[in-house]
Amino acid sequence: MLFLKGEEVPMETGRRILLIVLGLLALLAGLSLILMTLGVFNELSYFSAYNFEFFVGNLQYAAVGFIILIAGVLLMAFSGSGAKRKGGGGSIISFSEIGEIRVSFKAIENMVLSASRKVKGIREVNTRIDSVEQGLVIYMRVKVIPDLPIPGLVNELQTVVRDYVQEISGSNVAEVKVLVENIAQEIQKNVR
Repeated sequence: MLFLKGEEVPMETGRRILLIVLGLLALLAGLSLILMTLGVFNELSYFSAYNFEFFVGNLQYAAVGFIILIAGVLLMAFSGSGAKRKGGGGSIISFSEIGEIRVSFKAIENMVLSASRKVKGIREVNTRIDSVEQGLVIYMRVKVIPDLPIPGLVNELQTVVRDYVQEISGSNVAEVKVLVENIAQEIQKNVR
């Protein structure tokens, strides 16, 4: 059985906390504005020193309150969307008869680099790993040497990387996505 696990990074956690706090503030502000337009605060003795009559029954403030409320819900939703660190911070977990086996995304990135060296015509490789229900998604940005047909080269690269990672890590590779970022310029040696 194979499980994919993402581990959080402190920078990502700080962003999530900020979005949660902003979301909660927006929820409270929107809800307060809606309650003011309904006249709820006028009926509470705690707020008797304040005059909220201007807000009561004003649909414009109610609409603004709903917009702020929706913004708060969206901020809260976005705070959870980055919970899984993609590329480098996660691991693949599998179980054997003896115990648990973890392979980090960093190790898989190094497998991708090793496999890409086997393909002639690839100069520079940057990679990122993501996990989906079907397995791993490998994102690659490459530079290739000039005068080689890119579709054939990329197809070979995808096949070599997929087969190598599946064989070495034991995990399923759902996709290998390649972006040919540039054509590498060969350095000419000056001969005198």
